[in-house]
Amino acid sequence: MDSITLSAKGQIVIPRGIREKYNLKKGDRLLVRDENGRIVLEVTESHPILGLRGVFKEKKGLTRALLEERKAERMMEDGTHE
Repeated sequence: MDSITLSAKGQIVIPRGIREKYNLKKGDRLLVRDENGRIVLEVTESHPILGLRGVFKEKKGLTRALLEERKAERMMEDGTHE
C-alpha cells in the first residue's frame, strides 16, 4: 500500500504503479466520491466522441473547404470565372 501527501493546492500524485496498472495518462478524468468515510477515486471511461477530437483535422479545415466549394458552384451557375 502506497502513502501519498496532499499538496498546498489540494493535489495528489497517484503512484506510478497504479497509473501503469490502470493505464492513466495526463488529462484522464477520475470520479471522486465519499463512500462511508473513505475517499474513492474511480476511473471514468473517456467519451468516445471526445476521443476522436482532432483525428480528422485537415490543414485547410472543413468549413473553409465547404465555403470554397459553394463559391465555385455559384460561379459556375453564374457563368463567371475567377
